[in-house]
Amino acid sequence: MLSRIIATSLVCLTGSGAAADQTISDLATSANALMDQIKLSRTLAAGASYYAGVGGIAPDGSITAAQLSVQMVSAYNDALTNVQNNTYYNTSMLLDDQADIALENMSLAIDALVDATTTFATVGVVAEMAAEADTVQEQMDLQEVVSVTDMTITETDVEEYNTALADVETYAQEAAGFLAASNNTHITSSTDGWAESNNISVAEYGSVTYDATSDLLILEFYGQNNETYGGVGFEGYLAGEFKTAEDIYSAGIAYGG
Repeated sequence: MLSRIIATSLVCLTGSGAAADQTISDLATSANALMDQIKLSRTLAAGASYYAGVGGIAPDGSITAAQLSVQMVSAYNDALTNVQNNTYYNTSMLLDDQADIALENMSLAIDALVDATTTFATVGVVAEMAAEADTVQEQMDLQEVVSVTDMTITETDVEEYNTALADVETYAQEAAGFLAASNNTHITSSTDGWAESNNISVAEYGSVTYDATSDLLILEFYGQNNETYGGVGFEGYLAGEFKTAEDIYSAGIAYGG
């Protein structure tokens, strides 16, 4: 399948933990420096006011020491501009977050699968007894056991089991797809560039989906007015990340038994 990028335009009705970025730290430092001067001005003005009322003369510079310097204001304004222009949440982070969500969903699906498989414990008992029933008496004993104990499998049992298994597969594919995409610089840089050129914040995403059957990743975002959003899609870009059924089975034996 040829790799291709798909641009979409849709109409819609209307978390990554990390240390503070340096631009944020710079803004905090410069803002606090200004506020320290502002607080100091109030203190010095109050002191000067007191002594002025009792004939105490304030020396030159004792009050104007709280004035704001060009350097202080410039540092604050520059830091503010840097924060306004910086990107704190990009496509790679978004895809990592979506992978985490899919992994959590997969974990829940595995729990549901484990619960569903307990229903089939009786099937294992039947299989073992049937394998050992090679005499007439043992066969009659087996017949009695299955006659007096309900060991049938219902449609509900099968549906719960099959659904849980399908969910595990779906969420595993999504998690792997999102993670692989987050490490694909073409996907991330293309999406970041598209978002910037359209004045769209990656954090304001509408939906992020990945379909392994078609190897199709679609990211949709809200626009400035939160009423419409556009998006980008990537098809065939993760073909090299697919594993074989044998790979999955081997990993299951190695890591899960």
